[in-house]
Amino acid sequence: MASRAVMSVDEARAWLAEVISGADRLRLESVDGAQVVAIAGPDCLELRLDGTISGPAMFWAMDLTGFVAVTVLIGPAPAMVLAHSSISFLEPAEPGALRVTAEVIKLASRSAVVDARASDHRGCLVAASTLHFALPSRATRAALRAEHAAQASN
Repeated sequence: MASRAVMSVDEARAWLAEVISGADRLRLESVDGAQVVAIAGPDCLELRLDGTISGPAMFWAMDLTGFVAVTVLIGPAPAMVLAHSSISFLEPAEPGALRVTAEVIKLASRSAVVDARASDHRGCLVAASTLHFALPSRATRAALRAEHAAQASN
């Protein structure tokens, strides 16, 4: 999907730090149109008893990266929620940094669909996910952007 981001990687980093507690656990590497790349860990990722990265930790990183991918396209939208997701765990993820790539593949007026993939420190694809976000109306998003801009100028 060819789309133009309304936030740079630095703006996305600042926004993420402002709105999500614990967001410092996810480092945004790049924003390229509808695609965001982030690195999670290694210290902040919970491990299973066998020493591999836990499924919930992988899902957290993929969900948050997908959330950022949508946000960089539409701007901050506090009312955006994850409405549906599916995830496939493909391989055990070795301890270490987790690289997540999330791409918005469909952006409609009230929803966004994101394809997210996670690779462990070896470059092995360990999980793939589809995330479906419900979005507030365009009018609500415009009002929120105007409010955010007014607060930023004060």
